[in-house]
Amino acid sequence: MLAGFLDGDANVTSLDAWCTEKITVQLSGLTIELLASTSTATTYVQRLFTPPNDLWNVVRPDAAATNITATMRCLALPRACVAALAERVRSRGTGAPRHVRMHVGAPATWHQMPGGPVLLTDPDAGIAPQIVVRHPGSFTVITCDDTDATMNAARHLREIGYRRAEDNGWVCLHASAATMNGRGILVVGDSGAGKSTLALALAATATGAFLSNDRTMLAASPGAAPRAVAMPGPIRLNGGTLQALGYASAERWDLTRPQSTTDTDWQNFRGANKLHILPSEWHERTGTPLAASATVDLVVFPHVIQGSHDLHLQATHPEPVRDLLRAQCMSPGDNVYVSDWLDIHTSNTDDLASNGARVIDAVADRPAVSLRFGTRTPYAAVTETVRAALTSPSARL
Repeated sequence: MLAGFLDGDANVTSLDAWCTEKITVQLSGLTIELLASTSTATTYVQRLFTPPNDLWNVVRPDAAATNITATMRCLALPRACVAALAERVRSRGTGAPRHVRMHVGAPATWHQMPGGPVLLTDPDAGIAPQIVVRHPGSFTVITCDDTDATMNAARHLREIGYRRAEDNGWVCLHASAATMNGRGILVVGDSGAGKSTLALALAATATGAFLSNDRTMLAASPGAAPRAVAMPGPIRLNGGTLQALGYASAERWDLTRPQSTTDTDWQNFRGANKLHILPSEWHERTGTPLAASATVDLVVFPHVIQGSHDLHLQATHPEPVRDLLRAQCMSPGDNVYVSDWLDIHTSNTDDLASNGARVIDAVADRPAVSLRFGTRTPYAAVTETVRAALTSPSARL
């Protein structure tokens, strides 16, 4: 049946008999119904888009979904079946293949088939084979039937929401975020600067809540503080960071993404292998509240120092803040989600860049501080320092 579907001999609705699971999501004003052959795909969508916000929202199971504008079907098959279907597309596709990147580590190629454009992950990419078929008003995702591959439908839904959000004026920043007393703290910096660690420590305080990890979506309106919501995705942490946060028991957590084995470097502070835990899972296991959105009331540029007891905070002026923010702005030009591979954008690159500059200017006008702290500095002292800066950003240590 799938071969006939790819060849244009079967209608896409013929696949619905295989899709016993269903969930509906709202992405930047677009309502998409996900039909899947496995509950793993729908469960991960539910967890990924928790808590709901203005950009990402799962319609409650007991609420009737209205105005559905697109459908995504996800079929999970044995790896050999997916690979065989992919070879069929490569041998029968017509026209010039178009190369894209689903993300920085996932090169893929669009092929034209009678049933519609078909995307194949490159066979030498080191990732599970995957097929995405595009039809008018719908997508069909064919993945391998292992746990990680069945999460691909959720990742593709996030990609759709990301590009639509950019069209609607939102900007993605390489930043984590948390709140204290309901006030938003944007933690900005390069990988390894301590963004995730600091955001989780702030969220764990008595009045704290966790907002986002690594990618934060921002919007700005005249006369109002910029607003922040999360780009849905897992929190990625080394074992050393978990222990410093007081969660040594995390080694026994049963998570959606299985943790790295004990013979890898994930137990270190700077290991390449990390724990992948969704914010909803972090909430379930630590009790840390989750924030759906926040205003940006303070911008923090952290720098964590290995093996140190350092703690130093200093106010930062708008011009260097603007330069630092520009360096971490991902709209356009994300260094991980490198291309609009589903062709969702309606805005051109110049318009996206202009809007990015506008939002960055608005964020640069917020109070900002640089913060140096060591891996041996008590987190209570670090978070109290940020709390004081949130109250009086001009304070210096």
